[in-house]
Amino acid sequence: MLLQGKVAVIFGGSGAIGGAVAEAMARKGAHVHLVARHQDKLDRVANRVRSAGGIIDTCVMNVLDEQITVDKTAQLAQHSGGFDVVVNATGFMHDQGKNIFALSLAEFRQGFDPFLSALFTISKAVAPHMGGDRAGVLLTVVAPAGAMVMPNHLGHIVGCAGTEAFIKALASELGPKNIRVICVRSHAIVDAVQAGSYTGEIFAPKAQAMGITVDEWLGGAAQSTMLKRLPTLAQVADVMTFLASDSASAMTATVVNMTAGATTS
Repeated sequence: MLLQGKVAVIFGGSGAIGGAVAEAMARKGAHVHLVARHQDKLDRVANRVRSAGGIIDTCVMNVLDEQITVDKTAQLAQHSGGFDVVVNATGFMHDQGKNIFALSLAEFRQGFDPFLSALFTISKAVAPHMGGDRAGVLLTVVAPAGAMVMPNHLGHIVGCAGTEAFIKALASELGPKNIRVICVRSHAIVDAVQAGSYTGEIFAPKAQAMGITVDEWLGGAAQSTMLKRLPTLAQVADVMTFLASDSASAMTATVVNMTAGATTS
């Protein structure tokens, strides 16, 4: 199996993407540790993975608290013996839809502050417990907005572009430590809202403004891609599982494009 014997830590593990990645990686042999803010949500994902025969543990943590994240991650590393795979699937509510005249500074910052803070803190916390003779990989998920030009998404665009830039810069620092750093750029995931993703709350005002349902809005987003379809949770999870494996060991400092052709860079 691709990840047999690997230790994988998934931050944001109770969300739609994090849960799908946990199932995929456990199915391929990884011992998965799920990290999120709420135990009840973690338990729901963990129970699904265990019922399918996977090995999984949970840890409650707020990744926006730097010291707690560093300390708890160190404890987790001591317990697990270190990490082979780390996934950042964290997400935060933010504004998509206001132009600069209606957007406050606080709303603007919602589009990048928590996302980049979480990515920084997670990376800082896990890096000491990865690499060396035991090759490591740090994966993060990002929306496609950083490669797009569109109105009324100022903070979101800055956050996405910043995430992709951060990944490449971090890869240059961690490469000599035998840690790969990769970003997966996914378009809106067609079945994520149905799986309980917070993006449903983000997409709803957009759909309402157009007089359509969220499902209809997603259908329109699909039609804007080259392939006329959106990625699925299973596809994103399977790609991330491959990227975490030794088969992808020559890949780092790159953005893997899963936008069905909505972006080409």
